[in-house]
Amino acid sequence: MRHIKLKILFIFLVQFLSFSTQATDGKKGELIFGVHPYLNASILVERFTPLMDYLGSQLGQKILIRVGSDYNDHVQAIKHGKVDFAFLGPALLIKLTQEKNDFPPLGRLSFSGQSSFHGAIIARKDSSINSLSDLKGKQFAFGDPNSTLSSLLPLRLLNDAGIQLNDLSDYSNLKNHHNVALSVLLGKHDAGGVKEEVFREHESRGLKAIRWSPDIPTHLFVARQGLPQEKVDTLSRLLHNLHKQAGATSILQNIKKGTTAIIPAQIEEYDELRTLISPLLINLKQ
Repeated sequence: MRHIKLKILFIFLVQFLSFSTQATDGKKGELIFGVHPYLNASILVERFTPLMDYLGSQLGQKILIRVGSDYNDHVQAIKHGKVDFAFLGPALLIKLTQEKNDFPPLGRLSFSGQSSFHGAIIARKDSSINSLSDLKGKQFAFGDPNSTLSSLLPLRLLNDAGIQLNDLSDYSNLKNHHNVALSVLLGKHDAGGVKEEVFREHESRGLKAIRWSPDIPTHLFVARQGLPQEKVDTLSRLLHNLHKQAGATSILQNIKKGTTAIIPAQIEEYDELRTLISPLLINLKQ
């Protein structure tokens, strides 16, 4: 019954938000929370509903969930005020703040004190691919072009190893990390880029990691430009103190397994990643 309700809610949100051109003023009515489609939309609605229910109860406002049609759509929704606050990956933050840094950070994920994560370039265990140099002439699966761990960092790692896209026999951009892992498992691609969580989920089915990415700061929550400062401060406080509340473990684990808290975030924490991937973002502007 819960899954049916969530499905109905998601369908309603798609219909509602297709007609919505502007988020609320943050003072009354409903708030809109946005998330990029790094997993299937129905899964993301289920993952974030407990957190939105909690925040909504504390704010006295209903919070609707908007799942972007793709990563760029999510960035544009934040940039143009179609959501009041949002969850996004590091690369999307860098793309969002290329021109302006005035999207207030509300907090980022922490895992038992660890506040960074990484991904891997993967291949089948039974393949002869054991290093990046083995990928010349092979087929590679990337995720969404704006994804940190399934596209941008894998592309940077390939470039640093002397492999350009035209050195591959073929490459594709798939919808999300799970699509990449499954494509490699099924032999449709020889290798691909995924976050560690997805690699570990499918590792026993026959995957190996041939190269790990650098550690990068975790996904974060940001507010739209112009959201009243009082609302920004309240959202930040609620997120930072969430781990102290009854039922917090379930809410946090629902977002991502292993999440233990939402900690303060600073845009400057992502400067090293900005240096790594900014040259690659030039070709991703839409």
